[in-house]
Amino acid sequence: MIPPPLIDSAIKLTASDLPPSAVFLDFLARFVEGRGFTEESWHRQRSEELSEAPRQARERAGERLTRLALDGTARAATESAYGWFHELATANLDALRRLHERYRFIVAIGVPRSGGSYLIAELYSALGFEPSSVPAAIAHDGFPEAGPTVFMPRHNGWMRTLLSTGEYIAMLELFFARSGAGRIDVPKKLTKAIYASGFFKQLLGRDAEFVVTVRHPLACCISTYEKSGGLPPGGVFAERSTIEHWVRRDLLSVGTSREELASLDYFSAYLRYWEQYYTSLALSGLVRNARTTVIGFGAARMQALAAHWHDRCASGRSPASFFTRAGLQDRHPQWLPRSLEAIERVAGLWRLMGIPFPLAELGECL
Repeated sequence: MIPPPLIDSAIKLTASDLPPSAVFLDFLARFVEGRGFTEESWHRQRSEELSEAPRQARERAGERLTRLALDGTARAATESAYGWFHELATANLDALRRLHERYRFIVAIGVPRSGGSYLIAELYSALGFEPSSVPAAIAHDGFPEAGPTVFMPRHNGWMRTLLSTGEYIAMLELFFARSGAGRIDVPKKLTKAIYASGFFKQLLGRDAEFVVTVRHPLACCISTYEKSGGLPPGGVFAERSTIEHWVRRDLLSVGTSREELASLDYFSAYLRYWEQYYTSLALSGLVRNARTTVIGFGAARMQALAAHWHDRCASGRSPASFFTRAGLQDRHPQWLPRSLEAIERVAGLWRLMGIPFPLAELGECL
């Protein structure tokens, strides 16, 4: 056995090894400086612009870290984030129990552009929040950070997942500090949960509720390239947006070579990502339970589920309209046969895993 003094001297992490994330620093700066969160845009269904917020947060991270070090609230939140990092890294089950006693998570999972943002916005509305006042880091799918584990210079993907999760919990503590002593429902879009499914399953707890959103891959692909600046010249896949970065990253993680990826047309790359995502989700075990609702993309279904939540929470509100477009298959009819093949493969796997797949519903919004 290694004697404790040797362990203590050998296992040391400093703030330079694992610095706070730019997202966390941005949240703290806005919270402690009184600017608050009143114009968040993550919930806007018709927004097709690329967000500049992540880049701006990274550019300002160093300056913010220096300034926040002088603020007591920011220092306490940072200590909490790193404390939670330690609790997660050392599997402190008592800490997880306290987390689950304080928060109950309601999670939307599915590829981007499949309706999850609308549902999470409606959940917050049902709970009495204006979605525009809920920070993207609290509600949306960019945070905590998770993905295929990679090592790069001074970057360990798994350690970054643990720390960003600690930061996320510290954000919850600040944002919901005035919510009283009872248990708090926390809606969260968590696209990235599949990359560390066992971790997130235990983090979210046994009472977590899941909504899985599924949209036809042809329609998802069109929505993705529109969000990313349009179909690239020649229809060749290009990385311009966060979603396209996830597509590239996921394909490389399963052995697609950079040369092969560079030669793929846009739809081929996207379809591989779509199929890979929903295959991984089925095999993860994350959503195979009685507290999971699987919903196919569509206005009537999305609004009906939102209305159910408003009734359940006695909000007195009606759900917002869910926007869809028709005629998408007419833009790229050559993509349809390959879409159907991928859908049938995923549907077959979901049946084997005992998870309902909305096969008949996917073609309704093309």
